[in-house]
Amino acid sequence: MASLPDPTFAHPAFHQRAVPPDQASLAGLLQFEADVRRQGSVAELIYLIANETRRIVDYGQLFVAKLPRIGDGFQIAGASSLAVIDRNAPLLHGIEKALAKISPGPHWAQDVSDDPSVIDYPFHAWQWQPLLGRDGQAFAGLLFVRAEPMREGETIRIERVAETISHSWRALTGDKPVRRLPKITRTQKRLLWAAGLLVALFPVQMTALAPVEVVPARPFVVSAPYPGVIARIEVAPNTMVKVGQPVLTFEDIKVRNDMQQAAEKLQVARARIERATSAAFGKAEEAREIATMRAEFDVARAEYDYARDLLAKSQITAPVGGMAIYSDRRDWEGRAVNAGDPILQIAAPREVLFRIDLPAKEQMALSSGSAVKIWLDAQPLWALSGKIEQASYLARPTAEGVLAFAVTARPVGDIPRIGSRGTAKLYGQWVPFAYSIFKRPIASVRQFFGV
Repeated sequence: MASLPDPTFAHPAFHQRAVPPDQASLAGLLQFEADVRRQGSVAELIYLIANETRRIVDYGQLFVAKLPRIGDGFQIAGASSLAVIDRNAPLLHGIEKALAKISPGPHWAQDVSDDPSVIDYPFHAWQWQPLLGRDGQAFAGLLFVRAEPMREGETIRIERVAETISHSWRALTGDKPVRRLPKITRTQKRLLWAAGLLVALFPVQMTALAPVEVVPARPFVVSAPYPGVIARIEVAPNTMVKVGQPVLTFEDIKVRNDMQQAAEKLQVARARIERATSAAFGKAEEAREIATMRAEFDVARAEYDYARDLLAKSQITAPVGGMAIYSDRRDWEGRAVNAGDPILQIAAPREVLFRIDLPAKEQMALSSGSAVKIWLDAQPLWALSGKIEQASYLARPTAEGVLAFAVTARPVGDIPRIGSRGTAKLYGQWVPFAYSIFKRPIASVRQFFGV
């Protein structure tokens, strides 16, 4: 049976040298080309090329390489018998370096690399077949490696297959097989360096974000006058109180009993001194005891006055007018407190400050009068303005366990409600843009290495 003629006669470079196929039939070649055109993506096409080209020409291994988006040379995008390409494989790096030495056109070479990983590779006969774009430049290529060089008929079939693969690759990518970034000229590099230097030296204002709370400016703190139990709080939270209005009542059983005992001791002391005074004219011994009895009387009267004052303080009235500020009645009523424990505050609702907890890692130079912007959680669409009044010298841990500096600012314009919370943006000194970007990384490196 006569063998079929080689179909590569259609290639313009081989019109005069049709070579019969060695192992691949015309039907196999046409089927392979049809499979190539049916692929739906470049990744599927690369996988098909790497593993199914063996039907057309025999090889030990086939690598599919393409130009990267950035840089020179070809990068391996697929290989036969490998589902995933490991970019860290030494053999892969050695083959990519060797591809840079091969001419851009179809090329046969042997022992083209002295890389140890390539020298130990069992296949040393390499056949490079570029895939050309519409402009005639290679955007990818096929690297056939095996033990012996390619024969002439195999080379012709490889060129025919390369045309089909190149056409399909371009069709899948909209005739832009590799979207490479343009190379930067020396003049452009200088301009970029100059622009980068200009941006690095451009002055910007240091800023920092920190949590903020609206607090009263000069509150009057109502504290416990003596150790006891709070019976009830007479005013609701955030209500206005007047001067002299009862705000807090303590359990008075103990202090009332203490006052009664002190009153009885005072009466006894008064009776003893009266009796001693009336008997002093008859007995000399009674006259000598009068001084001692007077001292006991003074002590009893002081104890009575102290007990009476404590009883009077069992109900606390507002010394100033303003808004009563505390959390909840249920948090305090029936609770035992010590003398001096703060219970509630009375403050003017229009006299407020912003209390800002600036984290220590955001520390920067702040001066009195510096601007600050406040975004409250209840009003996230617009900001309030303020001016810094003072900043603490030492940092202290907050309730959340964050080491922070206490910064107070006075609102400018609208007065927010006491107790509101949000985020503050503080503005510091003007510095170069590069300093504002690298300040924190430099500080972290210095803390890590201790320099």
